[in-house]
Amino acid sequence: MTDVTDGVTSIEVAPDEIPFSWLNFASTTLRGRLAARHPTGARVTVEFARSAPVSVNSYVRVYYDIAENDEVREIVGIPQLTHTTVRQDRPGLAYHYRLSHWIAAPLVMRFIPGMDPAIGRLPS
Repeated sequence: MTDVTDGVTSIEVAPDEIPFSWLNFASTTLRGRLAARHPTGARVTVEFARSAPVSVNSYVRVYYDIAENDEVREIVGIPQLTHTTVRQDRPGLAYHYRLSHWIAAPLVMRFIPGMDPAIGRLPS
């Protein structure tokens, strides 16, 4: 498994919400159930770039800090290659990937204790 501790280019968090427009088209009973429903978590998508490609169907572990407050999370999975770009600072390509995971509501505030985001591991 490859650990990714730098190169994160974007983090997107999408809460579990029901668009108001959906409520307009729902039956009265369904509209009541949907309106009373509590959010169940959030979908997090992390995009990152590397100078070397990730092997096909290989797992990676990405460490990220949503709020830049030193509260680190990790996501493990098989990333999707989104595109490549020519590197401006040195020869070769940059490989851009995307990886998503679901954070259940009870785990939203659970982080990796003691993780140093600058080095992507627990301090020695």
